[in-house]
Amino acid sequence: MRLLALSDLHADEELLDRLRAISSRQKYDAVLFCGDITNRGPVSYAEEVLSLFPKTYAVHGNMDTPDVIAKLGEMGVLVHGKKVKLGEWNLVGLGGSNPTPFGTPSEYSEEEIASLLARAGVDDFSIVLSHPPPYGLFDEVGNGMHVGSKAVRKMVEARRPILLICGHVHEHEGREILGETLVVKLAPAEKMRGAEITIGESIDVKFIDL
Repeated sequence: MRLLALSDLHADEELLDRLRAISSRQKYDAVLFCGDITNRGPVSYAEEVLSLFPKTYAVHGNMDTPDVIAKLGEMGVLVHGKKVKLGEWNLVGLGGSNPTPFGTPSEYSEEEIASLLARAGVDDFSIVLSHPPPYGLFDEVGNGMHVGSKAVRKMVEARRPILLICGHVHEHEGREILGETLVVKLAPAEKMRGAEITIGESIDVKFIDL
């Protein structure tokens, strides 16, 4: 199974042009959007970019507004709080973020995040598409603070999904094992970065220029 994973598009128009070109020549089993598709809108951007590929799944980010979230739901691509089949695995989504100092449109308490993930039923056959990274991993910002989600980290340690894909914190890109879970941290797609993830007998991650 070959996936393209993108996060933090922030309604960038140059990126949209590049994704149009990619959609015309690349074949992926699915394209995963890991939140912050827009920058407090517009809805039209989200609608266009999510229509480019035949099989798309998405969660919203903290910068996506309720009308953007509603459009993702209307399009049938939103997996926030849901578990859906993805090849031999299941895909579980977590949109928004734990609280930030900036009062962004889609933030949830750690308790709300923990409850949503528990209801979704993450297990060791799950791929988790989470906008925020787990606390303590790929989440350090310029002042040295860790801004990831503690509820996401606890879920990873307790439920041991095979893979967690996240974005949100622009400063980091990479992959690392947390417990038994491979965590893939995406750089902002608005900086023309993404990842190709191939899942077979093993998981291969290639970070790419878009």
